[in-house]
Amino acid sequence: MRLGDLWAKHGGGTLRPDSADTEDLFIFGVTDDSRDVRYGTLFCALPGTTENGLAFCAQAASKGAQAIAVAEGTRDEALGLSQYEREKIVVLRVRDIRGFYARLAAEFHSGRPVTVAAVTGPNGKTSTVCFLRDLWGEDGRNAVSLGTLGLQARDKSHSNLEAGLTTYDAKTLHIMLGELERAHGITHLALEASSHALDQQRLAGVTFDAAGFTNLTQDHLDYHSTMEAYFQAKMRLFTERLKTDGVAVINTRDISGIQIAAAMRSRPTRVISYGEAGSGADLMVLKRIPHAQGQTLKLSVFGAAYEVEAPVAGAFQAENILCALGLAVGTGVPVERAISGIARLAPVPGRLELAAVLANGAAVYVDYAHTPDALHNVLRSVRPHVGAKDKLHVLFGCGGDRDSGKRPIMGRIAAERSDCVWVTDDNPRSEDPDTIRRQVLSGAAGATPATNAGPRRQALQLALCALRSGDVLVVAGKGHEDYQIVLERDSGGLPLHDSRGRPMTKKIPFSDAKVIREIIASM
Repeated sequence: MRLGDLWAKHGGGTLRPDSADTEDLFIFGVTDDSRDVRYGTLFCALPGTTENGLAFCAQAASKGAQAIAVAEGTRDEALGLSQYEREKIVVLRVRDIRGFYARLAAEFHSGRPVTVAAVTGPNGKTSTVCFLRDLWGEDGRNAVSLGTLGLQARDKSHSNLEAGLTTYDAKTLHIMLGELERAHGITHLALEASSHALDQQRLAGVTFDAAGFTNLTQDHLDYHSTMEAYFQAKMRLFTERLKTDGVAVINTRDISGIQIAAAMRSRPTRVISYGEAGSGADLMVLKRIPHAQGQTLKLSVFGAAYEVEAPVAGAFQAENILCALGLAVGTGVPVERAISGIARLAPVPGRLELAAVLANGAAVYVDYAHTPDALHNVLRSVRPHVGAKDKLHVLFGCGGDRDSGKRPIMGRIAAERSDCVWVTDDNPRSEDPDTIRRQVLSGAAGATPATNAGPRRQALQLALCALRSGDVLVVAGKGHEDYQIVLERDSGGLPLHDSRGRPMTKKIPFSDAKVIREIIASM
């Protein structure tokens, strides 16, 4: 592609050197990784949280970069190029460098499924995209979901992607979108859209047919700093990435959802609201009847009443089903068919997943709840499944090197919402695990027994041995994750540091569901 054509379509800023010949240069690819540069590549020097792409401009030049894109205002000296390289290589100074890169990635790696929907919100994204995928499948669509659990069709994983990654980098995403359509015949994709990805413009090259908003609660403030900045990042999905005549499915039980719905109603966008009984929303749960295998849902769907068996537990999962239902109907699935499909939804790994039942009948659920609101919701949702004379136990921890303000909040919620609290390690990373546990316990003071149960395997052993007939244990925080991130130490037990003096961490294998079953088998 001609550089001039790319710049006219996607640019915004200044092009150097000022030469008519510059616009006729051919560009054969784009990357933000200098190691991938080949002759004719356009290298985008993106700012990062730990490393800045400017540090790799010289490497990109030595490997044959035709042009280098940098943030507007970047000085020539910051590129680290020789005088010869500065005269030969075109430097693009771009106002929105991240968005520019994402749009170019879409240009060079074209193609996508016919229908693409995204879901955002700190809680519920994974379950909602899985439910939507299944509802599309029930209508005969060739559908997959992409997000925290990787690339998945119903009951089948097509990837070995890192479990903790929610939304992928722009180039990887567009390569996948094109291949899903061309090579695999995928027509429908349900995608998780994280606030980080929206803020960093990783999705700037994608236009969505439908978008869902589940909620906005305290999370990721170590990145966004304020709740307003967090909200604005989420809002971009609807104001910038959703088709003007697309479908917005909004949880109007959430105050932020009300704001988003109001903004969308000023456009040609179709808004489908969902919420609790009596809210007047388009989709409502009128009544939930919990039982051992899930729950019976009585729904109001655009004013009509329906009753359906849902094979998943929890009030929050009922809300996620409503969001998926709205997205399915909004993208062409007939209402009756979408509702009948709810009875055949597949369980979502690590999302209130029944991991085991002890010999005495006590049940153990594994859930990904790792925020105050998510923990509150999962405990509130499981409580109806616990008999009046039985106990609800919760085992959880908080991640290290992350928002420490939520630790005592989660301790307080656990103590208020359960009958027995076991505080353990999540992903302690470079922090001292016992310090994190004590910070959690500082908020758990009260009548409910709260125990500093130590490392996770030990804590699980203690909690499982304490369960009596009819009790329920919720193991929260890690869900589907099959690892823990811990401090790396030398043979003498001392912490290791990298060349910049930062503590080094490593991943070790750890799956809650697997360890639970191992412990029960040995009991």
